[in-house]
Amino acid sequence: MHFIVSKINVFVGCCFTSVAYAEEAIVIGSKSTDPFSTANLSQWTVGLITILLIIGTIAWLVKRFSHFGNGQVGQMKIVAGLSVGHREKVVLIRAGEQHLLIGVAPGRVQTLHTFAKNEIADTNQPGSFQQSMRDVLTKEVEV
Repeated sequence: MHFIVSKINVFVGCCFTSVAYAEEAIVIGSKSTDPFSTANLSQWTVGLITILLIIGTIAWLVKRFSHFGNGQVGQMKIVAGLSVGHREKVVLIRAGEQHLLIGVAPGRVQTLHTFAKNEIADTNQPGSFQQSMRDVLTKEVEV
């Protein structure tokens, strides 16, 4: 019995010592101590480009399919807008059945005019905002 146990111990010892003394295969860049080695820099560059591509793709998908920024929130809709200065705009907004002319400047939003119901035709043709404004401004005030 003692003879069999000693043979098993020798066999197990030979198996584990060969594993313990075996050298690991060196993979380029995995055990490198130089942070600016070509392998490390290429891994960082590929990883960074991959992350930036993923972020860009997600942003494009969100913008494309979520209809973010289409100018309509519930019953409110931006009908038209006109730039009147470097940072100033005039915006025509439809809120329910009413149209509002709003002036927008840095740090200030002001209602310029509230139109009566059915005073402005709600069309989506280019140039309709300018024509509607001309019509309203040239229209004589009825007493």
